[in-house]
Amino acid sequence: MLFKDCLCFQVGRVARKMSRITREKVAPYGLSTTQFFLLTALYKEDGMLISALASKVALDKATLTGLLDRMERDDLAERRDDPGDRRAIRVHLTAKAEGLREELTELYHDNNGMFLSLLSQEEKDVFEWVVNKLETADVGMK
Repeated sequence: MLFKDCLCFQVGRVARKMSRITREKVAPYGLSTTQFFLLTALYKEDGMLISALASKVALDKATLTGLLDRMERDDLAERRDDPGDRRAIRVHLTAKAEGLREELTELYHDNNGMFLSLLSQEEKDVFEWVVNKLETADVGMK
């Protein structure tokens, strides 16, 4: 198989497959996979600073801004000034997003559980170790 030894290609291929499956599950809610993960993060901690939310979902602020524009348009999130720091903006869930909390949280756990069920505990531990090693490696960052 072409690129069999290319880790970047292999990880990307698996990520695209998982993303496609997730996208099909969240599409009935009018969400993209990234919006789904943003809502999931906000369900854990509503009112996050934009910079903290961007970091949590591994997006740059410019990309997050466009996603938040769409989520505000769809009445799922709103940006509010931080009362303690005029320069800071926090992201809050709307009543519409709160109304989806139970369903989307269940979908998140079911979807993640489906993928995790394919791995033994040992494989999960190794996977977590490998991902952490690759995420923290100081390569190609210069």
